[in-house]
Amino acid sequence: MILTTIIANCIVLALEQHLPDGDKTPLSERLEETEPYFIAIFCFESGIKILALGFALHKGSYLRNGWNVMDFVVVLTG
Repeated sequence: MILTTIIANCIVLALEQHLPDGDKTPLSERLEETEPYFIAIFCFESGIKILALGFALHKGSYLRNGWNVMDFVVVLTG
């Protein structure tokens, strides 16, 4: 499920067209509207992992794994 969401997000990002002077194509405007949904899914995934593993205080917790740290930073900046 998450891998499918990541692939779909990559496709959406690849299809967006950034034109000079802030102009956007109608397709880019519609694709931009999907961003909150992707962020919500990734936040939900991080939240579930934090609940399951614990945040940072014990061995094996969420922030003790390098991939989870990267994921957490990406979700926070999103």
